[in-house]
Amino acid sequence: MTYKTVLAVISCPNDVEPVLNAALNLPAGRDIHLVGCHGEPSQFVMMAAPIDMPDAATLNALYEEADKRMSAVAEAFTKACEREGISFEWRALRTPGGDSAASALSSARTADIVVARQTDYAKDNAPATDFETMLFEGGRPVLMIGSETEVTAPAKRVLIAWDGSREAARAVQDALPILKAAEDVQVVVVDPDKLADIDSSLPGAQIAASLDRHGIRVSVDTIGSGIRSTSQVIEAHVKATNADLLVMGAYGHPRLREWLFGGVTRSVMRKVQVPTLLSR
Repeated sequence: MTYKTVLAVISCPNDVEPVLNAALNLPAGRDIHLVGCHGEPSQFVMMAAPIDMPDAATLNALYEEADKRMSAVAEAFTKACEREGISFEWRALRTPGGDSAASALSSARTADIVVARQTDYAKDNAPATDFETMLFEGGRPVLMIGSETEVTAPAKRVLIAWDGSREAARAVQDALPILKAAEDVQVVVVDPDKLADIDSSLPGAQIAASLDRHGIRVSVDTIGSGIRSTSQVIEAHVKATNADLLVMGAYGHPRLREWLFGGVTRSVMRKVQVPTLLSR
């Protein structure tokens, strides 16, 4: 198993090079088919005038701006893929919300993995992007890279945040191609005595044994959080192990996802400076 069809969520031209580099450093290298996806609003009535109907000039200006942004993103993506000599296609979508991630859901479900970059709204001329919808409803793992992160080589040191949950199990399974290619894989279990899905007498032993059967040698660390949050422990362990990729589950019930996503998952995504593979 490896990743062959890779969906690249491109919200703005600044996403192109970081997302492309991350995709090219997946185990298949250049032997992938990269699907670029960008969304723009199909209508601006609510955005332009929440109370009164906007005038024609305002609407025309908004549509022109969206067209220019879509053309700029398409051109940057196409040039970058042609330069690298990879198989690719471009999908420009117009939806009521215009969100690139939400617009790409149908494309995500036929891909092996999704690669996306967190938007830096201070620097990027990009509309808001709902990566949570992609993660919770896309049905595929999402490799999220930070707005300042540059992926220049395949992941060699991988840290798995393990709590025995369904989400964590899915993430490990989805990350197998990367784990098999890595040189060092570590599992960290935070507060195993507080985790319902973990055998606290041998925390992490079962997942380590399972990965060993795939030829993946794993070391296991158990850490008490003390006064720190789980996300702070994970962040510190990423730095301590010099990991260049974090693998973890995206926790939470869809109905409560906004509240739950604001916990460990959102905090880790915001603070950890290495690419993070998330699964649901």
